[in-house]
Amino acid sequence: MSDKHQQRHERKARQARAKAQHSRDNARRKLLRQRENLARRRKRNREQSEARRNEADESGDGVENPAAHSTVPPQKTNAENAVRNSHSAVPSTPKYSAAPGRERLYGQRLHQRTTSEPAGSAGTSDTTTTPLDRSTNEDQTNE
Repeated sequence: MSDKHQQRHERKARQARAKAQHSRDNARRKLLRQRENLARRRKRNREQSEARRNEADESGDGVENPAAHSTVPPQKTNAENAVRNSHSAVPSTPKYSAAPGRERLYGQRLHQRTTSEPAGSAGTSDTTTTPLDRSTNEDQTNE
């Protein structure tokens, strides 16, 4: 291959990596946004359900249908659900790739990320470097 072909090949490879990383970050932002929307919807539904239950209790109708009473425990909070999955089998860096991996968001880390940030900024922090990115960058500069 001539130098010109080699340079063109390397340029296209760089563009493909940049596009893949950009797409990954966009997908990540969308997932975090969907999680926030789902949490808001759950909260609203829970409040409506409690309001209806309180209205029924206040009206004094009593239990007309004893079989209608749920024996299922109440829904866990987001914090309890977040702690449930505390490990991941996904490797921290992509296999066979030079692209830096993003910090994995699962379990408590996902819950903290989605609850500690204001509603509009969940996606913006993905463009900052994560501890994993910093350690990868340090390794590359030390070489």
